[in-house]
Amino acid sequence: MAQAQNSANMEEEVLVTGYRASLLNSTAAKRNSVGFSDEVFSDDIGKMPSQNLAESLSRIPGVRIEREVTGEGQQISVRGLGPEFTKVVMNGNSISVASDGSLGSGQKGRQVDLDMFPPELFSSLAVNKTSSAQQVEGGVSGYVNMRTIRASDMGDGSHFRVGLEGAYNEMSGETSPKYSFLYGYDTEKFGVLAGIVGKNSKSRTDGFESVGNYQDGCVAHWYDAYADQEYVDKQAPDADPFYAVGDSLGRKSGCVGNSLGRSGYHQSSGDNTFNYTDIATADYAAAHPGVNVGEQLDLNAVSGLTDEQLDNMKLPYIGRPMYTYGDRDSLSMILSAQFRPNENIEASLDILRAEADRSFVRNELVNIYRRNYLQYGLAWIPENIQLNDDGVVQSGTFYNNRSWVGSRAYEEELTYTSIMPSLHWQISDVFVMDLSGSRTESDFDRDEPYLLYYSAPGVMTHDYNSKMPTVTHSVDVANAGSGWTFGAGPGTEGDAYQAGDFRFQRNARTTETTSFKADFALGEDADISGIKFGAHWDENISDTTGFTGGDDWNNRVRNSDLNDNFANYVIDSPITDLTGKGVKGIASVNWGAVKDAADYDNFVPDSSAGGDQFGSTIGDIEEKIFAVYVEGNSESEVAGRPFRTNFGVRLVDTEQTISANGLTKTSDYSRILPSFNAVYDVTESFKVRGSASRSLTRANPASMFPSAAWNGSGVDEVAVGNYQLQPFESTNFDLGGEWYFGDLGYVGLNYYQKDITGFVKPRDRQIPLREVQAAVEALGYEFEVSEDSLTDTQLVAVADCGGIKDGTCVTNISDDVNIEGVTTLTGWEAIWVMPLDFLVQGLGFNASMNKIDQDASDPDGEIFGISDTTNFTAYYENFGFQTRVTYTLQEGTETGGGWSPLLADDRAQLDLSASYDLPMFSDYNVTVSLDAYNLTNEPMRSVFESDGNTFNLRYPGATYTLGIRASF
Repeated sequence: MAQAQNSANMEEEVLVTGYRASLLNSTAAKRNSVGFSDEVFSDDIGKMPSQNLAESLSRIPGVRIEREVTGEGQQISVRGLGPEFTKVVMNGNSISVASDGSLGSGQKGRQVDLDMFPPELFSSLAVNKTSSAQQVEGGVSGYVNMRTIRASDMGDGSHFRVGLEGAYNEMSGETSPKYSFLYGYDTEKFGVLAGIVGKNSKSRTDGFESVGNYQDGCVAHWYDAYADQEYVDKQAPDADPFYAVGDSLGRKSGCVGNSLGRSGYHQSSGDNTFNYTDIATADYAAAHPGVNVGEQLDLNAVSGLTDEQLDNMKLPYIGRPMYTYGDRDSLSMILSAQFRPNENIEASLDILRAEADRSFVRNELVNIYRRNYLQYGLAWIPENIQLNDDGVVQSGTFYNNRSWVGSRAYEEELTYTSIMPSLHWQISDVFVMDLSGSRTESDFDRDEPYLLYYSAPGVMTHDYNSKMPTVTHSVDVANAGSGWTFGAGPGTEGDAYQAGDFRFQRNARTTETTSFKADFALGEDADISGIKFGAHWDENISDTTGFTGGDDWNNRVRNSDLNDNFANYVIDSPITDLTGKGVKGIASVNWGAVKDAADYDNFVPDSSAGGDQFGSTIGDIEEKIFAVYVEGNSESEVAGRPFRTNFGVRLVDTEQTISANGLTKTSDYSRILPSFNAVYDVTESFKVRGSASRSLTRANPASMFPSAAWNGSGVDEVAVGNYQLQPFESTNFDLGGEWYFGDLGYVGLNYYQKDITGFVKPRDRQIPLREVQAAVEALGYEFEVSEDSLTDTQLVAVADCGGIKDGTCVTNISDDVNIEGVTTLTGWEAIWVMPLDFLVQGLGFNASMNKIDQDASDPDGEIFGISDTTNFTAYYENFGFQTRVTYTLQEGTETGGGWSPLLADDRAQLDLSASYDLPMFSDYNVTVSLDAYNLTNEPMRSVFESDGNTFNLRYPGATYTLGIRASF
């Protein structure tokens, strides 16, 4: 099916039919290329055990895959930098997908989720690792061009391709069907293609999650608390308050003394305080004959810890076993038309539509490693606690524990539409014009109601002896009849009550791209010897909306049946075999009944929320980009050997309009991006090539949304958004070569270096309050600091420090800025393609490796997520039978973090692909295939760098796919 598009093109092309043929074409393409890139064509895309385009690209050297919690590939990274630094285009045009990234990420950046696109609708995937002037700018690390399939790719005349498969996932225990159909008709003058791919994916993921590993505790005693003005304002600022100033709030708990001293009260210094009680509870008394309920205990003796150890021992912050289950229905359609009125003109129209609806439930069992306040009857009695040298709990028993479940019912809708017309005109023997336009639209809606509920009190044991804590409960947390309540219930003293929580969480995002490109080539074959030049115009829009329930929603929930009869809404755990030790299930809720109880579907939320459920500021951005370029190609001889070069320069101007929180700001900048590529044939079988270029990636819009507001109720900090952030820029150098020892086999080695500037870091400036207004206005915002503009609470704070003008108040102005330092990435890529026909006809292997390091002149410029990768594929193909075993290793790396740096574990994945061409149906090219994906159920795990404890751990399971396909 595939054939060389232009064997002398400056970019390396790996052109693939069968797998062995793909390697043969790859070798030939490398020999004729100038630059550094790799390409995979449709036959290989369809015959790999690949669930989507991200999976198909993961075998290319230097490409690393970013996975969703289901284990399916979602985004790609090139040469160490994250997905936002890779420019993804379709048919050479800019695109944007409005999806929200992986579960819990809430991305608002420039990443493109590739799980939206089925491989069957694409003819080729090209990864360019260095820049050329004609490429659309935006990728510091790489440029990926996805070409949709056309009728001419299928051959002359009428052609059909059909496929049917079922994928069984061992975690979900269910089979996911998939079907595909393509029809292409092509003649000398006209071609038309139509295709459709549909899939219902059923998935389940088990694992363990946490938020942080810092947590301090203290013995809690009672004190009386009363409402002040600030508390009243927070309860209902726009309605009648629930409390008046001076009203009793009941008896609260507070940490006693200084490090458990016995006088006064203080709050512990940990990021998440929790409470112990020294009063015997019913479960403790039942387990200790002779101890009566209400008896005072010696916590040092019971726990085996000193006061200091009790006050500082650590447990995972919101540590929780979890599972998700649900399905995703996706439908993708393509329509392509080609018209060739003569041999010099071809007009094309490519239309792609993709839809995905996802519905799933996520349940988390939090072991009350948070907010176990004494006044709600939740304080622990810790017994026989064992700590490691870092003060982290390794094992122990906790009495009076109430498990806290968070259940979320996700409903997501995602659409993508692209319309791309193009015209190729060979005006004369030496002059070619290519015109193309593009319009893409994508919409994403996520509804994520979040319900929190509590089990009856019981005994919890904790044992951290494996990849995740083994936690057991005396209460059957998988059973609906285990005393679940919407709130934590009345406290052991007084009327204190931890109310239930039903959070309204919804967000939407729309993206649009519009582009026009005019490209010209001068020369009989301008890719070898000639000049290319052109102009490109792009407009990119991203609008994000956040919805909030506010007081109307809270009142609706408060007055619903959930408070009084919550047990009627709880159901037994749908999962009873959770991976790992300890908990085997988590009681869920009947989400349909829960929504009916709150009349959820008829509630109209407020759409003016300035943030989302991930705590991120949201807003809108519009970019208008105009670029012109010129590029020259030449071929000559040096010392009697061929020497080819490509040199170009691109001038790009960017105008940005950014809106958030009722503010709109504009910025603009221009950049010159040169590029150079060369290859020299040292001998007929040994080639050396080099490249140098300048590239850019525009700043993340989420860091640019304009804002200038007090952060908190006092005058301690002003948070400012920086709409003038400059782009990331990189100077790139590549040097490499290959030695070819046959038509198929070769070895290659490449060295690359990227010097990157423009990384962003938080900036804090402490200045006197009297200078704050001028300082914020200097950043481009209107901001007033006066007695008229401050709240009553802020005026009290100002009065305490002597006033605005003459006082001693100090305010921190916090914003993000581009750092001045340079981060240098250096790396090696190696590839070895080795046929073993001298041993067994059709046997062989290919292997690749990427080794990468970094050196940041400013610590804030350190790049998270870079890692070494290794791919190895052994294959056999003969007599209509084909099989491949692929091993992929992604080494562990630092992935960032908030409270504590995080490290991703090494992850090795083993895949198998086998197929057989049925000889009795040779006229229809019928092939039966069996693929096995993630054979060993390799988990995805990250840990805290400080102590090696698990941050996140997820098991996606192995997937086995049986399919049949035909082409005729």
